[in-house]
Amino acid sequence: MARNIDDIEKELMALPEQDRSRIALDLIRSLDNDDEPLSREEWEAAWLEEVRRREAEIDSGKATLVSHEELMASLKSVLRE
Repeated sequence: MARNIDDIEKELMALPEQDRSRIALDLIRSLDNDDEPLSREEWEAAWLEEVRRREAEIDSGKATLVSHEELMASLKSVLRE
């Protein structure tokens, strides 16, 4: 009999943080459509590039930061609609 996804999730959440982190990274990598998955170094380099891109957008004024409170208020407003 196939296992229920909720049961699998419950078991995974009971694992130590380091194990959950490794599994999460492996799952994210599995979503990549490339024939060859990125190495850990390539993956980290890609994220560093993304962080730098976002930082440049903030510095240039193209993107703005909002506080947690502002974000939550906005999300609640959208969910009420």
